[in-house]
Amino acid sequence: MFARHKLGGGEYIVEWIRENHYIAINWDDSPSTDREEYGSDGRSRAYQEIGRMNRVASDEHPTVVGAHYGNKVNGAEDRMVLGRVDPDADVHIIHYEDDEQPPAVYESERDARKAGVPDAHEQAGDDDLDGEWVYKALPLIGCEDYNEPVEVSFVNYPILSALRPRYHSFCEWHVAKHHLRAIDAGASSFRDVEGDIDEPSDLLAPSQLEVVCNQYLRQSSEYTGYKQLLSVGRTLRDVDIVGQTEEGRLFAQVTKDTGSNLQDKADALGTYNRPETSNLVLFGPRRESLTLPDGVMYTPLDEVVDAVDNNSPEFLTTMYDLPEPDEFLSLL
Repeated sequence: MFARHKLGGGEYIVEWIRENHYIAINWDDSPSTDREEYGSDGRSRAYQEIGRMNRVASDEHPTVVGAHYGNKVNGAEDRMVLGRVDPDADVHIIHYEDDEQPPAVYESERDARKAGVPDAHEQAGDDDLDGEWVYKALPLIGCEDYNEPVEVSFVNYPILSALRPRYHSFCEWHVAKHHLRAIDAGASSFRDVEGDIDEPSDLLAPSQLEVVCNQYLRQSSEYTGYKQLLSVGRTLRDVDIVGQTEEGRLFAQVTKDTGSNLQDKADALGTYNRPETSNLVLFGPRRESLTLPDGVMYTPLDEVVDAVDNNSPEFLTTMYDLPEPDEFLSLL
């Protein structure tokens, strides 16, 4: 999971939440953990995120979380906290009054209501309290190989910064799943865990796969004289790589999509078929069936990863590196 702390209440409370090993959301100043009170359907972001927090809290397995607090805490902009939510943890309620004093923490909604924590939902429809904030929170514990939650610097591991989801305060982080699990387990490289992953390309983020595919084009004898013409990724509407070979222009798309989405990508790439175009290359997952438009060649991503690893092992080794334990910073 990913947690972004866009919280009301100022820098002090966000720093307190971080230093005391919590992740928190602030949808309305209410101790209610009933998502139905925050929207009538799944289109409400509050409804979605409170539902996710309840699900993580009641899960029988630990959940690894990457949390960023940098929007409100000076000095935390370039780092992320990693920890676990313990199985069967309850959603805590944090009540903070604007006097820069430590907030009150309750281990459940029931305890918070018993203590008289105010509820903006009960104040004539006003979702904000005057000078008070109520947060829904989950406590973080240490990772598999670490006693406490730990920090990862974006300087040492920039991919986590690049992969941060947009908009949501608390959401699934599928694209960073293997990164978080490997760091949680104390691995120093994906080499340590790659045998547990069915598809080697799953170890790389989409932006990394685009770079690997570009490297593959450089070293492959099929694309003689290949030169990159534009920056890799989001280059044009339907392509990720634009280059030139001795035979003419090359366009390539890199995707992990399957099924109809993969077919759509193939069809879109096929529209670039012109007399001056020498190569149209679609890099994607192993497929069961796909109708390739005229001029489009298909190369599975696992073949690309293997080829680059065999020809330039140091290239992938650098991408596979994970932060060493001595680069982790224990929190206060």
